[in-house]
Formats: sequence, C-alpha cells, structure tokens
Amino acid sequence: SLNGGARMPRKPIGESDVERIMSTVSDLVDEYHLPGISVGVVSGQDLVFAEGFGFADIESRRPQDPALRQRIGSITKTMVGLCAMALMDEGKLSLDDLVVEQLPDLTFHGPAGTLAVRHLLTHTGGIGEAPTMDDVTDPFAVLWSDTADVPPVGSAYPDGILIETAPGTKWAYANHGFALLGEIVARIEGKPIEGVLHNRVFGPLGMTDTDCLDLPHERLTTGYQRPPGHDELDVLELLGKDLPATYQAMPKDPKPVDGYNIRGRYVYVRPRAAGGVQSTIFDMARYAAALLRKGEGIVRSSTFDAMTAPQYRPDDRLMSVGLTFFRQRRFGSEGFGHGGGIAGGWNTHLGVFPDEQLAVLVHMNLSDGLFSRVAGRIVQAALDAPDTALPAHGLAPAVLESAPGVFQPAPGHLTNFRTVRATGRVQITAEGGELFLRSRRGAWREGVRMLPASDADPGLFMLDTGDLEPPQVVLVRDEREEVTSIRFDRLVHLFRNDSLEPWV
Repeated sequence: SLNGGARMPRKPIGESDVERIMSTVSDLVDEYHLPGISVGVVSGQDLVFAEGFGFADIESRRPQDPALRQRIGSITKTMVGLCAMALMDEGKLSLDDLVVEQLPDLTFHGPAGTLAVRHLLTHTGGIGEAPTMDDVTDPFAVLWSDTADVPPVGSAYPDGILIETAPGTKWAYANHGFALLGEIVARIEGKPIEGVLHNRVFGPLGMTDTDCLDLPHERLTTGYQRPPGHDELDVLELLGKDLPATYQAMPKDPKPVDGYNIRGRYVYVRPRAAGGVQSTIFDMARYAAALLRKGEGIVRSSTFDAMTAPQYRPDDRLMSVGLTFFRQRRFGSEGFGHGGGIAGGWNTHLGVFPDEQLAVLVHMNLSDGLFSRVAGRIVQAALDAPDTALPAHGLAPAVLESAPGVFQPAPGHLTNFRTVRATGRVQITAEGGELFLRSRRGAWREGVRMLPASDADPGLFMLDTGDLEPPQVVLVRDEREEVTSIRFDRLVHLFRNDSLEPWV
C-alpha cells in the first residue's frame, strides 16, 4: 500500500491484466525499436504492476528497471501547481493575485496588467514558447542550458517577457509561465523551488528517490533520440537552422548506436519549475496514489477538486485544462494527468482515472513523437478497453457545403509556435461527398477523412487517422450555420481565412 496502509475501492487487477500489460509493452519495444520503457500501474492505493522492458543503456546492455531514475519533464508542473495551491490554502497566495505585483523586478511587455496567477496555472497568460520576439527563431535556447546554473529570474529574462495576447483570451502552452509561477512560490516560501517541492511534496509522500536538482545521476537511465524527420527538416527551413531546437541535445556526430537510437547529450532545464524533476516508477506511484486521494497531505480535497475541474474549457466535447492538470476522456474513462518530454532522450506519462481508482505511469528513455502512440496503447491495456470504434453517421449537407477552406491560428508568433511547428495551416476539402483535412506538416499532411461523430451534433467529427484514439475536431458554425473555425482536441483553435490560397 502506498499511503501507510489505508485502502480505497479499486478496480481489481488480476493475472490476465498483468499478462495483457506485459504483452502490450513487450510488443511495443519490439515494434518501435525502443531503447527501454518502465511501466507502473496503481490500483486504489497499491502499486500492482511495475516492470522494466528493454535497456536503460543500450551500449552497456543495462536492463531497464522501474527503480531507475527518469527525467519526468513537465509533470514537474503539476507538483509546482500543488505547491502554489497549498499556499492558497494557507492564505499566502490567490488565483487572482497579479503577477506584476508578485514579481515587481521583472520587466513585462504587452498587456501584462491583468496577468494573474490563475493564467499561469492554465497556460492562458498570453506567454508563448519564447520570452520575446528576439528569441522566436530559437525559442528553446532560453529553455535549455549547457550548465546546471539556475540564474535569478531577472537574469534569466534580461529583456523581460512579452505578453503577446490579453490574458485569458488564448491558450498556449507556456514553459516560461511556470518559470514565473515557480519563482512566485519560491519567494513566498523563502527558499528555492527545489526545496519547496521537497518539503511540500516529496518528503510528505515518502518520495525518497526524487528531487528537482536536474543533475546527471548514476542511476538515471540513458536518454536517446531519433534523427530529424521530414517535418522537423521542414521547420529548419523556416527557422534557418542547422538542427531543430528539439535536437539541441543531439551529439556532434549523431550516429545510431543500434541502427535506430542516437545517444542524447544531457542538457539542463533552465527553469526547474518547468521540468526539473527526476523520479522513479516507485516514487511516482506514491505521487499517483496521492492524486487518487485528492492531494491528501498536500492540499485540501476541495482545492484539489478545483485543480481537476475544467478551468479553461472552450468546448466541452474536447480536452480541457484544470489548474495544471489536463482533463481528457481516454478509451471511455474520464481522466486527468500530464506528460513530460526532455531534450536528449526522455518521455513520461502520468494518467489518473478517479472513477476506476487507477493510475498509469510510463517512463521511456527516448525522446520521439511516437511516444503518445506508445503511451496510449499502454493506457488502453491497463484499462482493458476495446479499440475506439469509428462512427458511421451522415454528413449534414450544410456542413459539407460550408466547411471547405483554409484555416490558421489567431495572430501571435510566440503563442502559435507549437501549432505552426506541429501542423501549420490546415485545409478542408470536399471530395466525393466527404470532407478531408490536410495540414501543411505533420501526420495529416497527406490528408485524413473527417467522419461525422454524431447525428445530433453535425459539427463534431473524428479524424480517420488509424490511431487507437482518433482525434476529434469541432467545426464551429455561425448563426447562418457556416463554418468559421475549427477546434482541435489539443486546445488548438484555427480560424477561416478566405484570403489564403488553398494548396490542394
């Protein structure tokens, strides 16, 4: 038991469940030539599955092991969020506190006057992938560092931070927003964020093999990555770079050690509050069990309920975000959680399913875009869920007529960086009485069918991508029932622009 002996109702995990998870992960390692992967499953308050597959270090043939450390990346943000909410429980901070008042020595540009703590917790502060426009051609240079030194926030952002859009009006994932949140928490507590995390999270939960020091460790798995693909090389042309920013940790002589995987170079996360934690499956199981107990021992249960409630939900049919936690329906089960990726070779998944009293942990020592597919199959195996059935509904004639066109994000170079890099503009075409969606780059470049997902809701579609969890999109229509924009399942919103030339 992971909480000192107390037990909660849980979904039974039997021998057949263990065999199914074992078989699924083993197949994934072989199918995708993964270096290694560790998986943990928490049921109720028990760690009922913890296994390593493949290698923690390919060259030395060191086996992967759930007791080995993993750089968990952005899952760190959920822990920092819990610390911030604990301060709110104590009356030392509030969601409506203004960031400019909490950090008066930091320079802000743009509409920063209304930027509040709640915007940092929900990635709606108007902060983009880079702190200023001067950094936009190499945005991750400010995020990663070749040294372990953590400069004061004023030195880390000598030119300040640009608030590109009015806070609360646009969602854009913001590492630098959590750098600010971590600084606010640290100042209130009077100690560095790594000390706050130890005192408020790691210590109380008994996570004795976890820290936020972001240092090489003898029991840390070796990170690997793959050569740049077509889309990453395409982005290079846009940025005028020799290597994409995600490959800042690529060695000078990037040769696969086994025909597939390139040993990464250790680069440090500059703002530790954005992703500096290392942990093991066993310690993360303690963390997951605490989340299933609604943050017991860290925050009040009512506070935790607010963290996992929809705080930014532009469309209730799609993914939403709470206070640091992302909320999503997975294989028919309502869940929340977070992922983490580290340049140089680590991807991590934390998924919590309160109704099933189940949590799934995945540590992979490979930095690659295939991780979402890998983690999805493991979650499906843990939930014992069937494949998602493709819908068979009729396409509304009005939607077929008005949907075709080209769509792009709302203005904002910094807040659009991830969208531009992942898909760019998208185009919808009508072909043979069906709708097809194409992106300028990414998995939908060649086009995917848009399948109507509901007779009662003509604007809801599922993309026929062949994935276990096909993405959903919503066509937003005006009062004349004409399509004006598209919402995607990753909180991305693209708007019709009839002045743009179609490319298909």
